[in-house]
Parts: sequence; C-alpha cells; structure tokens
Amino acid sequence: MLKDIFSLLGAQDIVWLTGVIVAAVTTAIQGLSKKYKPWSWLARKFGSAMNKDMLDKLDTLSTKVNQLEKQDDERDAAMAEEHARAARRRILRCSDEIRRKERHSEEYFNNVLGDISHYKKYCDEHPEFENEKAVLAIRLVERTYEKCVSDNDFL
Repeated sequence: MLKDIFSLLGAQDIVWLTGVIVAAVTTAIQGLSKKYKPWSWLARKFGSAMNKDMLDKLDTLSTKVNQLEKQDDERDAAMAEEHARAARRRILRCSDEIRRKERHSEEYFNNVLGDISHYKKYCDEHPEFENEKAVLAIRLVERTYEKCVSDNDFL
C-alpha cells in the first residue's frame, strides 16, 4: 500500500512529506521529553551562528571593561594610599608644631584628629603599609588635645 502511495508521489512531494514527518516527530520529542529538546537546541545553534560577530565583539568589550575596572581599582588604591600619606604628613607637622610650643585652635585639632582616625583605619586595613612612622606623633597630638580640653587652653 505504501508502495502504491509512493508511486503516485513525485520526488518533490516525497521530500516535502519527509520534512513534515521529521518536523512532527521533532515537535513531539520537544513536547514530551524532559531531557531532549531538539527545537531549543536548533534555535540556540542558529542564534549563536547569527550572532557570532556580535558575541565576539561583546567578549572583546567585556575584556576591555575588565581592564578598565582593574586600572580604576589600582588608581583608587594609589589615591587612598596617597591620602593616608598626606594625613600622616599633617599629623607629623602638627606634632612638630606642638614640640615647638605652638598653640592650636580646637578646629585645627579636630581636623588633625580626623586625619589620625583616617590614618589608623587605613593602616589597619593595609598591614603592608608602613605605619610605624607616626605612632609617637599621634600619641603626642592626642595627649596635647586632651590637656587642652581639660585646661580649656585652645588658641
């Protein structure tokens, strides 16, 4: 019987019918199977092929963004270290001024105490940073501030 049907069909009709049968079987597998998804697989492959140039450019762009983020992080780290060094310089300068018996306002002390807090925090977070350079100066500034508060002896 199938032989009779195929004898009535031309080659073009047989190809078309085969395509319809393959599509129907593929659709049935897609819908019934949890593991095999032929249409999804085909769509992914087709999409990847169509978007290959764009995906390559996206990978290149992603690499460049990562490089820029790394440079930004390095710049932020360098700026934070420079800020800590500047705070240490101000602390040392204040300590030197105290040793020379210069008097200071409460606002000046508040700024230097802010520098001390920032400097100590930076040193705690960055143990590789040279932090033993201002220990005595910090102690002198803090003791002098406490004395000025207790004696009400600000400039």
